[in-house]
Amino acid sequence: MIDRRLNSAGRLAELFVTSKLTVLFMLACTLLGLLAVTLTPREENPQIVVPGAEVRVLLPGASAEEVEELVIHPLEGIVKQIPGVDHTYATAVNSMGALMVQFKVGQDKEKSLVKLYDRILGQRDRLPSDAGNPLIRSVDVDDVPIVTVTLASEKYDDYALKRLSDRMLEGLRSLEAVSATYVQGGRDRELRVELDPERLQAFGVTLDQVRTFLTAGNVSAPLGTVVQQGQNRNVFLDGFLASAEDLQRLIVGNHAGRPIYLGDVAHVVDGPPEEREKLSRFAFGPADARFNKTQQPELPAVTLAVAKKRGTNAVFVANDVLERIERMQAQFVPPGVELVVTRNDGQKADAAVNGLIEHLAIAVFAVFLVTAVFLGLKEALIVGVTVPLILALTLGAVYLFGLTINRVTLFALILSLGLLVDAAIVVIENIHRHYGRLGDKDKRLITVQATKEIGNPTNLATLAVMLVFGSLLVVSGMPGQYFYPVAFSVPVAMAASLLVAYSIVPWATNRWLKPGEGHELEDHDAGDRLHRFYHAVMAPLVDSPRRRRRVFLLVGLAIALSLFQPLWQFVRPAGLSGPQAWFGVEMAMMPKDNKNTFNITLDLPETVPVETTDRLAREIGTLLRQNPYVRDYQIWVGEAGIIDFNGLLRGAGGKAGPHVAEIRVNLQDKKERSKTSIEIVRELRPAVQAIAARFPGSTVQLVEDPPGPPVRATVLAEIYGKDPQQLRALSGQVQAAFRQTYDMVEVNDSEGEDVYQHRLGIDREKAALSGLTVAEVAVALRRLIDGEELGRAHIRGEKNPVLIRLQIPRRHQIDPALLSQVSLTNRQGQRVPLSELVRVIPAWADRPIQHKDGERVSYVGGELETTAPVYAVLDLDRRLDGLALADGSRLTTGNLRLNPVTPDTLGGPRLLWDGELRMTLDTYRDMLGALGLALTFIFLVLVAYYHSFSLPLVAMAAIPLGLVGIYPGHWLMGQSFTATSMIGIIALAGVVVRNSLLIIDFVLDYQRQGMGLREAILEAGAVRLRPILLTALAIVLGSAVMLSDAVFGGLAISLIFGTLASTVLTLIVIPLLLYLLLRHQQIKQAPLAEEKLKEGTS
Repeated sequence: MIDRRLNSAGRLAELFVTSKLTVLFMLACTLLGLLAVTLTPREENPQIVVPGAEVRVLLPGASAEEVEELVIHPLEGIVKQIPGVDHTYATAVNSMGALMVQFKVGQDKEKSLVKLYDRILGQRDRLPSDAGNPLIRSVDVDDVPIVTVTLASEKYDDYALKRLSDRMLEGLRSLEAVSATYVQGGRDRELRVELDPERLQAFGVTLDQVRTFLTAGNVSAPLGTVVQQGQNRNVFLDGFLASAEDLQRLIVGNHAGRPIYLGDVAHVVDGPPEEREKLSRFAFGPADARFNKTQQPELPAVTLAVAKKRGTNAVFVANDVLERIERMQAQFVPPGVELVVTRNDGQKADAAVNGLIEHLAIAVFAVFLVTAVFLGLKEALIVGVTVPLILALTLGAVYLFGLTINRVTLFALILSLGLLVDAAIVVIENIHRHYGRLGDKDKRLITVQATKEIGNPTNLATLAVMLVFGSLLVVSGMPGQYFYPVAFSVPVAMAASLLVAYSIVPWATNRWLKPGEGHELEDHDAGDRLHRFYHAVMAPLVDSPRRRRRVFLLVGLAIALSLFQPLWQFVRPAGLSGPQAWFGVEMAMMPKDNKNTFNITLDLPETVPVETTDRLAREIGTLLRQNPYVRDYQIWVGEAGIIDFNGLLRGAGGKAGPHVAEIRVNLQDKKERSKTSIEIVRELRPAVQAIAARFPGSTVQLVEDPPGPPVRATVLAEIYGKDPQQLRALSGQVQAAFRQTYDMVEVNDSEGEDVYQHRLGIDREKAALSGLTVAEVAVALRRLIDGEELGRAHIRGEKNPVLIRLQIPRRHQIDPALLSQVSLTNRQGQRVPLSELVRVIPAWADRPIQHKDGERVSYVGGELETTAPVYAVLDLDRRLDGLALADGSRLTTGNLRLNPVTPDTLGGPRLLWDGELRMTLDTYRDMLGALGLALTFIFLVLVAYYHSFSLPLVAMAAIPLGLVGIYPGHWLMGQSFTATSMIGIIALAGVVVRNSLLIIDFVLDYQRQGMGLREAILEAGAVRLRPILLTALAIVLGSAVMLSDAVFGGLAISLIFGTLASTVLTLIVIPLLLYLLLRHQQIKQAPLAEEKLKEGTS
């Protein structure tokens, strides 16, 4: 008699088992999957939204300390009122204050910026009245270019290339998915008036006169209308300066009755600036066929940068951009101009996604083979059909919920592969068992009943896995967004696996599977070799308390020994510092990945001219051209290069000045070279540092793209204090400690070099007596030294403003100490030498004052070549904590706990650790919290299911068993234990609990059938042996394709080795624990049963 009281599994099976809707459902799933694969945006890594904005306020003439008090402190107070702000970073320099506001990861970008605008502009009165209006600029990851195309030429200079690229830029703006576009590098056209001080003096013309006539002579305006011949006609004054000839013919005075033209006292130049402040060059490397095909190795170059709109597909946008550029190249780019694609994130994302889709297909095939061996070909085919449908539903959900297809999404699917087939296997196996005694019963009803039988335990086991992975949603910050696809995709895949197992599998087995086909997965044959083997191993352990204690002791020792591996480095006699111990396992955030590009950043003392910076960049370029793996590189001197996500969050995008440079190096594709980018950088570093050593005070860093969320520096010390001199001295001491730390390279700090300053003091009495104001003297000096922009020339056909620049060229610039050659004209027309009014005082320029979260701060950072930062930081902390200071106080260190510490300098200077270790602590804290939360939920669900507190504890006792294999697995594979390894542990918790539940359910079921406890324990383990081995092999083979990935290799190691260890130990330890528990309950209940029996007989 069939039980018609169906659960959710039975109802779904009944609905689909003979329905024509099933085929329609399968087609719908397939179409949804194809649509998702085609239309879902592709990225290499998940996009991390970190809303941010920069607020700049000018306060002309104010010292850095004044700016700190009058601008930075009020701005920090205003921003403090805004909810959702994570950190604020401020810099006060002479005449200007800048505040960088970083909102918490995941905050809505538009709402965050609206709140910031509203607060700052609404409280403008808190800033000085003479301060400029706050300029607020959003810092947006969507503005990071996904495509860059470099124009380089031996025939044309960067001025010509810039004009050409400006024209190309116009052709790209009409593309719908294109967002920000700009040209990096090159020079723009300007009309430059180069004054000659000697000729000015000879003709008796002052700077004021030249400026006045220039401004007054560049005017056009509508003058109204007149009526002529019955028609209204406009009158327009056309007085704009439109060429260099117009400027040369401009009258700026008269001498001896004849006019003095601007050309008489100045040289007018139409063209790009000749005094270079910025340079950009490009060179091919040995890995490119065009290497050594030009006379000069480094060519003038500019770069087109194109960003995409949020939510669009990087692959499609990149292809559209490059196709449009190819068409423009054919139309108007002259011969002799090389167009080189120097960044293509669309191609990178497509290659990464396609490669992982191939890995996913391999994993699916491996799982199919295992299933075929255990179940038979026809049943394996049915299970194999469910896998693409489950993946299609999951990818459809990814598309519908606005996620992207990226490495993490696809690794989540590979990770879940071994788990999502389990529901289908359980359903098909139970149906197969019922078909074995079908007889003349209704096949359809038996199929539904078989599905219904396993519904509740399968739902419970699947819910446990979903809870485990869903708990990752509590991981916060950038790691939380990075791993969000795992927290979303795996539970969705598991839910989809239940839907498909209860709908498609019953339909397929009812149609295709005949009684007697395939293998019995659950081994009820007592004569089977595996069955006998399990009985032979377990019977002595069940029967002997002494042997049970030995097993528990050995398992405990194995867990302790495994846990000792990551702890050994912390307690070994040799100390924390030094190479990793042979027995130890390194703890890290994420390992470096093999990439196709890296950056070299150059920071020299601020006193260095652009020529010196350029010389250092050229020497490094010569070194790069000797490396056979370098495809090409581009140099920017005087500014940062094209920003990437790493540079955006490191704050590298705003760097500018003659003392900075950046080199972007593109390598031969990683599939075509024998060395990884990590090895190439490691080999280059000593040679680069040897070059940098010849330039005193320079810091040259080789910056690799991080595999996960970026940080400002791998090891970062934030030194807080109130006294700037003390901060500077402390920064030097901390930097020295960094240099003495094992494996530490590229040590740098935020304390710049002192810059000599000519401080000009004005004699107010003499100025007043001479009929001049301080403002007039200041303006004259500014024009004398830095020049001035006086409007723009109006030239037809120009795409950019053509500025008119008034300046004294460097060759004629006057030493500020020799001002007698320069005169000003007062209101009476008298000429007054500046030397009479101004005195020169030698001084040092104001040093920048930096804040973080409202406190003064100085940064010291460093990189590690091979080791993880935890050991370096703990070694440094041991040496720096309690460091004696000059005033008798001591330095205190902190921020090495799971929860971050807020800076507090009331008790004196404080050093807080940030960088990769802080992110690691935050990630591990959140993941351990996620695991605890998941296990709590699982425990509560199991308590509700079993109506017992002790049985869930037995089921969850399997979780630590996986640790026996995890750390030894990392040690054997030579891998660090990383954040993804932690995800592997979380995933493993779901797997082992699932296996435990199935053993417990079978034992209880056998007992209900009248079997004794000992026999139930042995039979349940023997019967579940094959299904558990099948699940284990499916997980191991499905995860094996992840081993080659640098980032997710740790996850694969945790899953593979943890599954192998936990599978073996679960089949031994859980039955023994269950036996002890149930026997204890039987002994406890025996007197009660006897009492009831006596009561019944009486």
